[in-house]
Amino acid sequence: MGNTFRFVIRTVSPLHIGCDEVYEPLGFRVDKRNREIIAFSPIDLVATLPPKKLDQFSAICEKGTVSSLLEIYKFMDDVEMEGRRIKVSTGFVEHYSKTLSIPLNDERKIQRELNQFTIWRTAFLTEDQRPYIPGSAIKGSLRTAYLNALPKKKKLGPFKARDAKRLERILLEGGQFSTDPFRCIKVSDFRPVGRIKTKIVYAVNEKKAVSRFRARGPFQILEVIEPGNMFEGYITVAQPHPKAGIKNPISMETLLNSLKYFYEKERKREENQLSQLGVQRASYSPNGSGALIRLGRHSGAESVTIKGHRSIKIMGKPGEKPKWAKEATTLWLASHSARPSDKGGLQPFGWAVLIVPDPEILEELQEKQRLWEKEQRRNKADATRKAARQQQKEIERTRELERLRAEEEQRRREEEEKKAAWERLSPEDRAIAKVRDLTTSEQEVVEIFNRIDQFPEAKKKELAQALKEYWVGKGKWKGKLSDKQKKKVKKIKEILE
Repeated sequence: MGNTFRFVIRTVSPLHIGCDEVYEPLGFRVDKRNREIIAFSPIDLVATLPPKKLDQFSAICEKGTVSSLLEIYKFMDDVEMEGRRIKVSTGFVEHYSKTLSIPLNDERKIQRELNQFTIWRTAFLTEDQRPYIPGSAIKGSLRTAYLNALPKKKKLGPFKARDAKRLERILLEGGQFSTDPFRCIKVSDFRPVGRIKTKIVYAVNEKKAVSRFRARGPFQILEVIEPGNMFEGYITVAQPHPKAGIKNPISMETLLNSLKYFYEKERKREENQLSQLGVQRASYSPNGSGALIRLGRHSGAESVTIKGHRSIKIMGKPGEKPKWAKEATTLWLASHSARPSDKGGLQPFGWAVLIVPDPEILEELQEKQRLWEKEQRRNKADATRKAARQQQKEIERTRELERLRAEEEQRRREEEEKKAAWERLSPEDRAIAKVRDLTTSEQEVVEIFNRIDQFPEAKKKELAQALKEYWVGKGKWKGKLSDKQKKKVKKIKEILE
């Protein structure tokens, strides 16, 4: 048995929790005007594309070439598709537009640019796509803070990263998993409270020391949880069995004091370095029940290692062997662009506050959740109405197709009946029918007229009447006529008398 404590985490600076997921080219489009990406399911995309667009999309996908990936981005740029909207930094839209302008025949450049255009997602819940903070990430930060608060053993000296586990066992006097005091610490996943705002930013590598040369690390594009978002979870501290062999059990008070001791020092150390670069500090306001904590990617080597025993790997120039030092020479910062010219807008990653919620915080949690649930209900209602409209459109489209098919079938039957009736006519009746058709050419009518004497008497008079009607319709029966036409009219009149 143990004691379970309810906690809230409020983010203070951009936070990215890696989950090995990316925003795939088939799953988003960029709204340049509103500076957002709109994420959706590729299945929904295929289901809603008009037939012509779907054929075009399928043709691009079937190519399977490097340049076809860029064609997909260009195709998505022209797609009207709604989904989950995520803000992007100012430099992202420019970067995106520049990437789309690469000529399709320059596959080498396309490959290079698209390799850098990967957008990494932060960890998210599958049921509603909202970000969350895994318990393992929080427990790792608690462990790092606790280890840094332990009395230092100077004789041990620095430990390289590959020896970190051995160092931890020595400091904890645990030796093995069964005697590790953190066996008794259980941390739940911290679930999102209300609507969680995220943004697509760049992670850029900057030298700690002022230099006219840039750090060599390539930029990354990350989805981050913005400052001010809240997450709720539980930490359980169990009491070990007397025979478990755990020499130094941990209390919740000790954990919180460790957080305050270690991360306050880390914050001040980092802020001193950032101030020299002209980078703004992350504002925070932990009260007596709150403590700073650092989470996620790019938290800084010093925030995830043990002071006094650090041996941080420093990469040199290509071809050079790496060096080992007590602190890193560069740090990763959140930026609005891939190559920031003004460092004042940069921000450190991963700072948050772990809070024991008071009544005011609990009320804030309830309000955030209430507003989010209201928004979800509205979105669900909108989606239902949209689906109903789409269904009605499909019904109307099906009816229209059925109507067109019925009309086509009717025309086909009429043509067949007309053809059959035509085939039943005698040669004379066919000739008369042609003359009665005002669309028949003058030349063909004259040819029929020239054969009028070959017609039986009964049909000759019927043909003569048809010829009269044809020439009356054409304005060639009376008035100023050619000599040839006068002779034709005279002959027809004689037959009809």
